Amino acid sequence: MLFHYFQRRTISRTLRNGSWEGISIGLHTFYLKDLCEKHLDQVLMWRNQSHIRNMMYTDRMITKSEHEQWYQNILANNQMIVKLLFQEDQPLGLIQFTHIHEDFKRCHWGFYVGESDAPKGTGTVLGLLALDYIFTDYQIKKVCAEVIEENVRSFHFHKKLGFIEEGRFKKHIMKNGVPMDVTPMALFYENWQEVRLQLLEEL
Repeated sequence: MLFHYFQRRTISRTLRNGSWEGISIGLHTFYLKDLCEKHLDQVLMWRNQSHIRNMMYTDRMITKSEHEQWYQNILANNQMIVKLLFQEDQPLGLIQFTHIHEDFKRCHWGFYVGESDAPKGTGTVLGLLALDYIFTDYQIKKVCAEVIEENVRSFHFHKKLGFIEEGRFKKHIMKNGVPMDVTPMALFYENWQEVRLQLLEEL
């Protein structure tokens, strides 16, 4: 499924055939595409970059065999979706939705921009495309996130996307032998409809 930006001045509130119709944000074409085997080596390189893995619950280096097993688990799990963000033919980042619950209409998400030279605003584009996708195609009503306390940048990014705090998990994980708090956050469908238009205007 592809999500495109078009060079027109009007803004569409809905997706049609996997595209944003009539959106102008002054950037080149971006789209989401399912993770496939030919991109596994690149994604492994992303996952093992220190600035990415240090912000994950498990921050050790990932082996190739572990990475391949992770991919097989994705293929076998109907409650998990992993997609890559492309600009034209260049993959730039990854988005994953997990614990997709059809009855409760909620899921968890995680993401990162893997390429250090990605254009400014790529993270916001990734968030916009991913959240539009999950809210529209899966009728999700609540997207959940968990942000480690030292990941201040991610916390503020989630706030920018409209996420709210839902408490605090005290001493929830260990990093280098030090207990860390985790902030659970959530974005609700009705709030996203307002926030997304503001973000599009900024782009």
